Amino acid sequence: MNTFKMVRVYLTSIDSGSFTKAGEILGYTQSNLTQMMRTFEDELGIPLLRKSNKGVEATSEAKLLLPSMRAMIRMEEKFFQEADEIRGIRRGVIRIGSYVSTSSTWLPKVIRYFQSAYPNIEFNIIESGQEEMLRGLMNGTMDIALMSRPENNEIDFIPVLEDSMVVVFPADHELSHFDYVPVSKLSRYSLIMTYPEYDTDANKVLKLAGLESDIRYYFKDDFAVLSMVQNGIGISILPELSIKRFQGNYDYRKLHPEAYRTLGIGIRSIKEAGPLARSVISYFKENIC
Repeated sequence: MNTFKMVRVYLTSIDSGSFTKAGEILGYTQSNLTQMMRTFEDELGIPLLRKSNKGVEATSEAKLLLPSMRAMIRMEEKFFQEADEIRGIRRGVIRIGSYVSTSSTWLPKVIRYFQSAYPNIEFNIIESGQEEMLRGLMNGTMDIALMSRPENNEIDFIPVLEDSMVVVFPADHELSHFDYVPVSKLSRYSLIMTYPEYDTDANKVLKLAGLESDIRYYFKDDFAVLSMVQNGIGISILPELSIKRFQGNYDYRKLHPEAYRTLGIGIRSIKEAGPLARSVISYFKENIC
């Protein structure tokens, strides 16, 4: 008979104090339990149970084995929990909302790992903005989102990176003389920005400074903004993570006062997350943070 099963039956019997209660818990008859414990004692060659006015108890010999028995059960439970996790993430689809910047910097490493370890997992990447990702998490069309920290607590958020907001301008622009560009200077220039609902952080810089700048064009894509900047159409405020992935004829400086966005992983509820989502989040925390 399976040793783990007999150990579990034995521990349940002494913890409950009777074969009757143990049988109710485990679904065995009292006669079955009695026979199993006799077989177990024969295999070990030592007495395991004694009867008292409290019911059945461990013998003095068996008490020496109790720590190892309980460790066996803990190991068995851990084994099956891990097997359940693997079974849960062996195949399936995970829907990830992401900025263009996080798609190009974070996701390749994550997808490469999971394609190698779990080739039947499908990643559905939805490049979108902050508000769309919040809606996707709330309505269930996205499992997780690589996003900025939300202004409220309607979802769970795991911070990953503090990303500087910078002012970007064409090469040889007069702003290149600054080590840090004062935010107040931005009102002098035509700006090219991402839509406010797409990138709340860049637009928040202007809002906090109380500036009414001349915003000439709005775009959804950071790279489209950079293309316009390097062609001399205007300047912009963008996350540093975005511009490091796009080589072009432009320059940039940090702002004064400095501004940052907190990038991380958004999820509707970490407590309710499925095995695949938890596994992806764990990989991010261990390898991206």
